Amino acid sequence: MTKSHKHRCSIAAALNLLGDRWTLLIVREALYGADRFGQFQRNTGISKNLLTDRLNHLVANGILERVAFADRGTSHVYRLTKSGRALETLMVALQQWADQFVYGEGKEPVLLCDKANDLPVPRVELKNAFGDTISFDNMDFKPGPGADKHTRRRLSDIVPPL
Repeated sequence: MTKSHKHRCSIAAALNLLGDRWTLLIVREALYGADRFGQFQRNTGISKNLLTDRLNHLVANGILERVAFADRGTSHVYRLTKSGRALETLMVALQQWADQFVYGEGKEPVLLCDKANDLPVPRVELKNAFGDTISFDNMDFKPGPGADKHTRRRLSDIVPPL
């Protein structure tokens, strides 16, 4: 846990790393296959100085890595790390949410299709241990092993005592 995390909350920690619009757009482009500074800039419209800052941030936090590469003036490229690749589910869920609630059915800007059969990727859903769809209404929120006293107090306010 870095010093910037004021309290123990996985969502807050993720937002500290990824909560900026430009950061998520860079991750999107990396998932699409972009790996060069110019590609990120062209495909997002971000300014050079802001892009430099965000790329450095993503590298420093282990989401992207710089890989040496010598081709047409490019000295390195950016590749997703294991941590960066693990954002696929988040990014697909975010896209599917916007497709449904921002654009609407039949107006999706980008379709996600399985390369093997060209069929749309099914909606991301939460599953329980038996593979059944589950919602927040059917979940308990319990302090985890890393919970501090503030997290325990916050959860005790919204969750019946164990």
